[in-house]
Amino acid sequence: MKYFAIVTAENLVEQVITASGNSEELKVQYESIFGKQCIETFRDGSQRKRFAGPGMSYSDAADAFIYSKPFNSWVLNNETAEWEAPQAKPADTDTEYYSWDESSVSWTKNIVFNLSQADSDLLATVSTVEELEAIKDQLSEDGRAQLNLG
Repeated sequence: MKYFAIVTAENLVEQVITASGNSEELKVQYESIFGKQCIETFRDGSQRKRFAGPGMSYSDAADAFIYSKPFNSWVLNNETAEWEAPQAKPADTDTEYYSWDESSVSWTKNIVFNLSQADSDLLATVSTVEELEAIKDQLSEDGRAQLNLG
């Protein structure tokens, strides 16, 4: 089975179609039918970095299908066809992970809690600091410690 991305003049993938036969003949046929560029894509990502999908774009410079730009500050690495943040991401651990904050153009540390189901269920009912203060004594000792509630 062969797969072809139908690509607009702006290099956006509109759709991916499947067919069987000679790649060059199919490419010419589909370009004639759709009136748009037709680029073969491969399920295993062996060519053009990854399998194309609607909403992605095609880069001639990288000869790759590229996901949408996640943030304005990120730049495309033409060798890997991946978007890169202006600064390297710190390593995630079992207790913390990092997410990108575009407003500060930096990585923000997030804490992973390992709360009991009872503590999680109780916290799900809270929407304000005042409500948290009111129920903190109902949390387990471990839950209060993880949340620094003493």
